[in-house]
Amino acid sequence: MRLVSPLEMMKLEEKANQAGVNYDTMMERAGTGLAEHLARIAVEKENDTLVFLCGNGNNAGDCFVAARILAKRFTVIVCMLSGVPKTRTAYTKFKLMKNVRVLENPDQIREAVEQNTLLVDGIFGIGFRGTLSPFIKELSALIGNSPEKSCIAVDIPSGGSGLNGGVAEGTLHCDATITFGAAKTGLFLAPLSEYCGAIYLVEIGIPDEAFAMLEYPVKRLTSEYVHENLPRRPANAHKGMFGRLLSISGSRNMPGAAILAAKAALRCGVGLYTVASDPDVCRLVVSQAPEATLLPLPTDASGTIAASSVPAILENAKTASCVLLGCGLGQSEAVRQAVLTLIQKLDCPIILDADGLNVIASGIDILHKAKAKIVLTPHPGEMSRLLHCSVEEIQKDRLKAAKRFAVRFPNTVVVLKGAGTVIATAEHAAVNTTGNSGMSKGGSGDILAGIIASFTAQGIEPELAAQMGVYLHGLAGDCAAAEFTRRAMLPSDLIDQLPLVFGDYD
Repeated sequence: MRLVSPLEMMKLEEKANQAGVNYDTMMERAGTGLAEHLARIAVEKENDTLVFLCGNGNNAGDCFVAARILAKRFTVIVCMLSGVPKTRTAYTKFKLMKNVRVLENPDQIREAVEQNTLLVDGIFGIGFRGTLSPFIKELSALIGNSPEKSCIAVDIPSGGSGLNGGVAEGTLHCDATITFGAAKTGLFLAPLSEYCGAIYLVEIGIPDEAFAMLEYPVKRLTSEYVHENLPRRPANAHKGMFGRLLSISGSRNMPGAAILAAKAALRCGVGLYTVASDPDVCRLVVSQAPEATLLPLPTDASGTIAASSVPAILENAKTASCVLLGCGLGQSEAVRQAVLTLIQKLDCPIILDADGLNVIASGIDILHKAKAKIVLTPHPGEMSRLLHCSVEEIQKDRLKAAKRFAVRFPNTVVVLKGAGTVIATAEHAAVNTTGNSGMSKGGSGDILAGIIASFTAQGIEPELAAQMGVYLHGLAGDCAAAEFTRRAMLPSDLIDQLPLVFGDYD
C-alpha cells in the first residue's frame, strides 16, 4: 500500500484533476466508497441510524455524499460543528442531501451523540493543525467513554496528523478509518496508529503516473510483499548456498545478546554462522546454538574485545557474506577502534546494531568510508545520538529523521525501530505495522539484528532483507503476544515463534 503525506495527496489530486478526474468526481467517488463501508458496518451492528460529525471543509463533503446515499436505507443525522461548508465542492454536496436531518445547535448535536451508537468522524481532514475545540473534545469523550459506541473516521481521525502520526488532545479514537486515494503516512505511525482501528482504502481515480512523480515514495509493508520476495529454498540445496554470517557480538557482561542474535539468525536459514567474541561468550553461544562455529577473540580485563582482535576478524571475514557488528559488544575504546577499522575494511554488507552504533555516534562520517552497504538498526535513543538531537525530535517525525540520515549517507539502510518501524534509504522508505508493545524489552533488538543479518548473508539485497526482517520479527512478536500476552512474553519467545511464522511463507 502506497503511503503519502498530506501535501503529496494534494499534489496527487491536482494531477488527477489535470488528467480529467475533476475534484467533484473524486469527492463523489470518495463519498460513495465511504457509504459502502458504512452500510456494511451498520448492517453488521444491526444499527439503523448513522450520525455524521462534520466540519466545514472537503472532509465534510465526502460525508455529505455518503449521507445522501445512505439516507435511502437508514436514518441519517448530519451534525454541522462549524457552520456551512466553505469550499464550493463541499457546499454543492451539502445542498444535494435529501431526507437527512441537519443539526447545528450544540445541545442537539450533543444529544444526537449521546443517544446513538454509530458515529462518523468527518470533522477535520488530513490538513488539520493546532488544537481541538472544547466542544469537540467533549464529543470525543462522550464517544470514547461509551463502549457501545462505534466511531468511523473519514480519511483520518480528527486531531491526527497525516504527516507524522502526532495527535492533538481529544483526538477521536476510531474503530475504523476509511481513507481515500492513498493511505496517509501518519495513519501507520504512533501514536495516531492507535486511534485508527482497521484502515480501508477507497480509490478515487488517481492515475498511476501521478504516483510516479512522488519525490520520496513510501510504502506499507504487507504479508503479500514478503511472500513475493522471500526466496524459496531449492530441493537440491546445500549449506554453502545460504551464505556465511560472521557475528561480532557479546561481551563478558552481555553474553545474552550474542546468544539471541545467533539463535534468531540460524532460525532464519543462514547456511553457516560464526560468532566472534570473548571465549566465555563463545562457549555460552555454542551451548545454546550448537550449530554455530566459534572465533574466540582476545579481550581486555572487562571482557570486551581487544584492538588486537581486528586481524583475526578480517581474516575470518574474507569468506563471510555478511557481518553483524555490535550486539552486546560494549563501548570501550578498543571496541570503538575495532568498529571504526572494520567499517572501513570489510568488503561484505554490515549490519550495525546497538554498541556498534553507540561507538560511532561521535564520528558518524566514518560511514562515508565504508566499502559495502551498511544497515543501521537504531532505536530512538540511538538515533538521537547519531543525529545529535533529542529523542522527542526523533519521535515527532520518525520518517523525516530516518530519511535525513539515509540521504546524508546514501550507502546505508536505516531501520528506525519502534511503533511503526521505518526502513529508509536515500531514495524511498517503508513503514511496518506488525509488532506490539510486548516487544519493548531488552533483547528484541538483538533478535531483529540477527534476522536481518541472516537474510543479508543469504544473498538478499540489504534493504529488502531489512524490510522482510522487520515485518517477520514483528509478526513473531504478535504470535508471542497471542500465546503469552504482551506483558508476560519474552524476546526469546519470538525465536520460538519463527517456525510458525515461516510456515505461512515456505
